Amino acid sequence: MGLKVILPYLLICYLFFYYKWVEGYRKLSKEEDLELDEQLKCLNKPTVKTINTKYGDIYDCVDFYKQPAFDHPLLKNHNFHPEMHASKINYLLDDKPNTHYAVARTMQGINYEGVGAELNVWNIPVQASQYTSGRIKINNGAESIEVGWTVNPGLYGDNRTHLYIYTNAGESHCFNAQCGYVQLNPNMPVDGTLDPVSSYGGKQYGTTLSIVKDVDKSNNWLLQFSDPPVELGFWASQLFTNLGNTATQAEWGGEVFSPPDVLAPGMGSGHNIRSSTGFDAFCDGAQYLVNNTVISPPKDLDILKDDKYHYDVDNRGEVEGKDHYLIFYGGPGGATGN
Repeated sequence: MGLKVILPYLLICYLFFYYKWVEGYRKLSKEEDLELDEQLKCLNKPTVKTINTKYGDIYDCVDFYKQPAFDHPLLKNHNFHPEMHASKINYLLDDKPNTHYAVARTMQGINYEGVGAELNVWNIPVQASQYTSGRIKINNGAESIEVGWTVNPGLYGDNRTHLYIYTNAGESHCFNAQCGYVQLNPNMPVDGTLDPVSSYGGKQYGTTLSIVKDVDKSNNWLLQFSDPPVELGFWASQLFTNLGNTATQAEWGGEVFSPPDVLAPGMGSGHNIRSSTGFDAFCDGAQYLVNNTVISPPKDLDILKDDKYHYDVDNRGEVEGKDHYLIFYGGPGGATGN
C-alpha cells in the first residue's frame, strides 16, 4: 500500500507552552492560591535539559523519578525504575459532551489484553477550540485508554499533527502525561509532532501503535510504537478499578470535538470515505489480544457513528490476508451538538 512509517524527531520529556494572551483577571481566594501553588509544584520540576524543536516547541527534561506521573497519589510509593521492561511479545466510549465518533468496536463479554493497528496520519483544519483525532482504544466500562494522532490547537498551541494519549481512570481523565502515565522511552514523547502526514490521493504516512497488558510480569498496560514494537511507557494497573484487571472492549476509528453550536471539524482525511487506502483515514492490520493470542477482529464488529450524515466508518475486514484487516473512517464534518 506504500504506507511509510513515521520516524518522529528524537525529543524527550515534557512539553510546555507559553502564552502571551490572557482572558480577564480575577483575584484568587486563599484556597485557590494554595491549590495553584500545588499545581505549579507538580509542573515546575528541576530541569536537567531543555530542548527547542524546529517547530518552536520547548521540552523541559526532568529526572525519571520527577516526571508528573509520580505526583499521582496512587503512585507516590512506587517501585518503578527506568530499566523496567515487559515480556518480549510482539502484540500488537466513554461519552464526552460535544464529541462525535465513527468507530468499529468489539462486542463486550470477552476479556481483552491488548489492541493495535497501523494508523495513517492526517492534518486537516480545525478551529482553536476543536480537535480531530484517529485512534485505537481499550476500555472496561467508563475506564479507558486511547492512543493515536490528533490536531488539537487548544492542547498543543499549534495546528500540527501530534501523537497523543487519553486516560480515563475513575475521577482522573486527561490527555497525555498528567493522569499517571509513566514515560520510559526518552526518545519519543507522547505529545511529539508527527511529520510528514498523508495527502488526499497521494502518499500515505502512518504509525503503528498498540496498548498491551503485561500479563506475564507487571500487569500494567504498556504503550508500544512501531513494528517490531518499541515500548514507550505504561499505565500502572493500580490507577484503575475495573480496567486494572482486564479490558472488555476494543475500538478503532475517529473522533472529533467542537463546542456547542459550532460546526464540527472534519474527521480522518476530511472527506466522505471511499474505502480506499489512497484517500481515506484507516486502521490497517487491526488486531486485539485474547489469552496471549493475537486475533484479527470479526467482520461483524459493532459500528458506531453518532452522525451518519457527516461521519462514516467501513469495517472492510481482511484484505490481502490477516495482516491487512482494514477499517476506514472519516467525513467532511459540519455536525453540531452532541
